[in-house]
Amino acid sequence: MTDLTQDSGAADQSIWNRRTLAAGAALAALIVLGDVLFWHQAGGVNVLVFLIAVIFGIVALYPNRFGDGNTVLLLVVALVGTMPLFETLSPWGLLTAQGGITLLALGISGHLPRFEDWPGAFTRFGVLAPLRLVGDGLRALSEGGRQKAGGRLLRAALVWLVPVAFAVMFAWLFATANPVIELALRAIRLDRLLDLLDPARIVLWCLIALLCWPFLAPRLLQWTALPQVQVQGPALPRTESLIFGRAAIRNSLLVFNAMFAVQTALDLIYLWGGVRLPDGMSHAEYAHRGAYPLIVTAILAGAFVLAAMRTNGPGKSSPLIRSLVYLWIAQNVWLVVSSLLRLELYVEVYYLSEMRIAAAIWMGLVGIGLVLIVVKIALDKSNKWLVTSNMVALSLTLWGVSWLDLQSLIAVYNVRHSYEMRGEGLPLDQYYTSDLGPAAIPALDEFLTSARFASLSSLTTFSLLRGELTDRVLYRDPSGGEVYLFRQSWHGWTWRGDRLNQYLLQHPFAPDTADAID
Repeated sequence: MTDLTQDSGAADQSIWNRRTLAAGAALAALIVLGDVLFWHQAGGVNVLVFLIAVIFGIVALYPNRFGDGNTVLLLVVALVGTMPLFETLSPWGLLTAQGGITLLALGISGHLPRFEDWPGAFTRFGVLAPLRLVGDGLRALSEGGRQKAGGRLLRAALVWLVPVAFAVMFAWLFATANPVIELALRAIRLDRLLDLLDPARIVLWCLIALLCWPFLAPRLLQWTALPQVQVQGPALPRTESLIFGRAAIRNSLLVFNAMFAVQTALDLIYLWGGVRLPDGMSHAEYAHRGAYPLIVTAILAGAFVLAAMRTNGPGKSSPLIRSLVYLWIAQNVWLVVSSLLRLELYVEVYYLSEMRIAAAIWMGLVGIGLVLIVVKIALDKSNKWLVTSNMVALSLTLWGVSWLDLQSLIAVYNVRHSYEMRGEGLPLDQYYTSDLGPAAIPALDEFLTSARFASLSSLTTFSLLRGELTDRVLYRDPSGGEVYLFRQSWHGWTWRGDRLNQYLLQHPFAPDTADAID
């Protein structure tokens, strides 16, 4: 349990200082840039441009850190984290970009602790971030009158408030009474000013400010650990504990290893050995029944190992328990590998989907987590190190997934493994293929030209689907046969979208279909 308090050091320092004022100027520049990039524009490469501007805005606030090796490394990490947004705009790319920028902001400002304490620093930064702009704004107003620069700004604003308000009123009245003044005011194009005062536009500015300010002026919420309460239990047993002591852990590992050995042997026989299953059961059913429960089993096993091999616990000083733990983790890693094979067998029969790809990625991460537990035990690392290492593994995975065109990969796999292509298996699912969107068009072209076992009705259905998906991207003139891309500014450009556009410009219409079987 922790006691959360605000960073006292930052609170004692006045907000009216050179770095805060520079951060305010950088924020104003980012708001202007964000307005140009996002107002009435679709999301695309403009998000990447804006995040790169945020990165260099952060670096510009610390000119004395330019030559520091850690700063250069963090800058590279932040830029690499944003690169998936060049491929396409995705939530995974936004997450990796945010993580890289957070690392840069914390590191360059001196708030980034040692590696194993990163999760705590990220949490303390994230908890405070949504309130930073409001809190700092209120502090600036309350302290402004006591500062030289701040007092001058506030006094200037107050001194001109009444004259400007009355001048606007008099100008309106004069324009009503004098047509010459009215024409002069119309020439000024005050409607452009009114456009800037659009409520939706102001909301956009506020969102940009709320999101950017924590990175420009980073601060951590300070927390102080409360005294530990000595309580008997699994996390803190007595030396002679019978419930979770050395004997209990040893007996548990012996039983668990024996049970897992039975499951491992069955997988070796039926999954890897290809032995015939009992009547009425297919390999796909056998695979599907075990893919997800075994991953839960591996997670529970990892939690037990962490409890058994806790710092100063009975398992740390017993060579037998350590050996049994290594054996059990090895069996759990093998279960993860078997789960991946089970998923592959199931996909071979029932095809690929986004959820099944997510399941495969999750299984891989569980396997990496188990391996990291072995590394933790062998190198005597802390649980904080384990959590941080798993966070890094997750971040790298999300970064890699951000580059993959999953919809296109799924469409290609399902087309090539469909009944219409191979003469066995299930027919291609029209509705799921439609849900994949225009990314499925190249795979559909392959289907239409190479599906030797497709019926005429199936070819007609998927040819019509191809046309419907194409109409989401291209305008096709039915009379002249000319095609045009829907008008789009550069703001919404992505590399993935551009590749699809170029393909459709070269292949705007469905290809000639293969010979039907009926």
